[in-house]
Amino acid sequence: MMINTWKLFGFLLILCCKAFMTTCNFIFISLVILPFMVSGQQNKNDSAKVIVQHGRFEVVEDVIEPPPPHLVSKFAALQDWLLNICEKDQPQKLISKYTVGLFESPNDYTLVLVGVNTYDENENRSVTRIEFEPTNMYFKLPEAYYQNLSREQLLDKLTSQLKDFANTERFKTSFFSKATIFVFETNGKTIWRKQ
Repeated sequence: MMINTWKLFGFLLILCCKAFMTTCNFIFISLVILPFMVSGQQNKNDSAKVIVQHGRFEVVEDVIEPPPPHLVSKFAALQDWLLNICEKDQPQKLISKYTVGLFESPNDYTLVLVGVNTYDENENRSVTRIEFEPTNMYFKLPEAYYQNLSREQLLDKLTSQLKDFANTERFKTSFFSKATIFVFETNGKTIWRKQ
């Protein structure tokens, strides 16, 4: 009952003094003094413990360098590029994730493929390192490949063809299948995941 008495007292004080106070004084009393009057009268059973914790988690990722200027593709099709990587390159260590990304410029589109591993350095920091860069890590798409396609249509076409490749026997017998996941980073689509 003590709390209600103080609230009533505060309310009456405001009503009585409102006519004699400036707006600033009224706001000061309303916002600063009255909450202390009310909170000072709370029973200990009603008060709650407030715990404030500050946390920080840091994720560090290697950056994939853009393709060199004036890159000339050695391959006619996406499948040719991926097959070449399977045949010519081998990662030095087990890779957990392969990613394909798309560099875009006004005049062209270039795919990039890398293998990455993520390490937890401690409970608040993880590091993702590029640990596989194939010899032909870039593939500049032929203009005919994306001509008359919107960006969304191009991403859908690439996703579909990457998934088709992941269903081939060559993919299944390559180092790609030893990973946990294969992702098209540009649209976040999972191309293949180990079962």
